[in-house]
Amino acid sequence: MKAVIKAIIGGSVIIGIGLIILVIALALNDWKFMPEFEMKHYVAEGEITELRIDNSVGNIKTEFYDGEEITVDYPVSNRYSGSVEEKEGLLTVNGLNKKHWYNFTFLPIVLPETLVKIPRNTVLKLTVTVNAGKVEIGEGEFEKAQITVNAGSLTAHGVVCAELKCNVNAGAIYVKSLESASLDCKVNAGAFNAERIACPQIRVNVSAGSANFKVAGNREDYTILVDKSAGSCNVSGQTGADPDKKLDVGVSAGSVSVSFI
Repeated sequence: MKAVIKAIIGGSVIIGIGLIILVIALALNDWKFMPEFEMKHYVAEGEITELRIDNSVGNIKTEFYDGEEITVDYPVSNRYSGSVEEKEGLLTVNGLNKKHWYNFTFLPIVLPETLVKIPRNTVLKLTVTVNAGKVEIGEGEFEKAQITVNAGSLTAHGVVCAELKCNVNAGAIYVKSLESASLDCKVNAGAFNAERIACPQIRVNVSAGSANFKVAGNREDYTILVDKSAGSCNVSGQTGADPDKKLDVGVSAGSVSVSFI
């Protein structure tokens, strides 16, 4: 009987502490269970030559349109806030971040999307870092592109650029279509997947995780170099008919799967 009473008392104390924590949390978050978002609109003031995207929470999307100005529509709230910075031709778009350590939500929420709109006749250098969340790159042309995914995912639609460098440390990169003079991709963990790559110079190194991609062209045209210490790779070394086309594959662990279309 005493054990039951002690259990009831102990449970009551735990519930009381929980209620106190809940009240404090609600007070710190303006007595609201869900954050209220407001969309901000930014118009680039000067000539932009480089777009830098850094995302940790939520979704960021780029698209090309028929307008004349680079614009950014991004959400802000009392708990989370995105931001836009412009300096000396560099436009930096930061995804949502918590304003304070104690900011949180009690229920799953749908975070508003950040949208970057780029004029079709504008060719920018692109740098993207994804620490969490999602980034989607719309169909269009860039000067050079560098993508790093530490977690979360990035999807690229119909990208044309002079050079693409990818680093996947976790998470995933999905490429619908790529036209580039060169592709250099390193997969330390996670995945790199591409449905179509039109590129004469391709270098892929997989330390862990996987790389699966389709190359537009004839297999016989490519000189293929393979350095595999562990893992799997479905292509082997060969000398190609076209001296300007080369596929260089390194596999320390994980897997590489290449097909030609």
